[in-house]
Amino acid sequence: MGPSPVAAVVLAAGLSRRLGRPKALVSINGSTLVEWAHQRLNDAGCETVVVVNNDLAEQVARLLPKATLVVNDDPDAGRTRSLQLGCAALVDQRGSIPERLLLAPVDRPAWDIEILEALLNTSTSSAPAHEGRRGHPVLLDQAAIEAVVSAKADASLRALVSFAPVPVEAPWLHHNIDTEADVDRLLEDESALLACFSRGEGI
Repeated sequence: MGPSPVAAVVLAAGLSRRLGRPKALVSINGSTLVEWAHQRLNDAGCETVVVVNNDLAEQVARLLPKATLVVNDDPDAGRTRSLQLGCAALVDQRGSIPERLLLAPVDRPAWDIEILEALLNTSTSSAPAHEGRRGHPVLLDQAAIEAVVSAKADASLRALVSFAPVPVEAPWLHHNIDTEADVDRLLEDESALLACFSRGEGI
C-alpha cells in the first residue's frame, strides 16, 4: 500500500461583507475561485475538504459535486474554526490526523501547481515566499495540525504555527480578494492569469 494522499483544506466560509458577494464564487477565466483551488489541489493528488458557510453550501455542492463539503455555521469565529472543521472531516475519513496538510484560503487564489510542489518537497510547516514575503497556500506538519485542532476556535493561525519560508518566483503570489478593486487588479494581472488561471476562457 502506498502513502496516503496529502490532505488539504480550502477555506471558503467567509461572509465576504466588503466584497458584497461570495469570494468563492468570483469567476476568473471561466471558473470560480473555489473550483480553481479544488482542481489544483486534486491535480496535486490531495485529499481535499472544502469548508463553506450555510449560504454557500448548495451552490458549491453544485459546482463541486464530488467534493467533501463541511459547513461552518459560525464563520465570524475565524479561520481557525474553519480549519478545525476541515481537519475533523479529514480525521473522520482517514481515522487519524494527517501527517501533512495544505491550507488554501479561497481569497488568496494566485498560486499554481509549481508552488504546491515546492511546499510538498518540504517536511515542516512552510509557506511560499516571494522576495521574502510569505503567502498562501501553506503547509502544516503534524505537530502544527495537532496544535490547531486543540486550539481555541478564535486563535490566530499565525500565533499557533511558525511557517518556514520556501522561496518561489511568483510576483503575483500576494493577490488578496477582499474588494471589487482586488478582483479588477487580478483580472488585469496577465502574469497571474497565465500562471494560475490559464485553463479557462479569456487567455
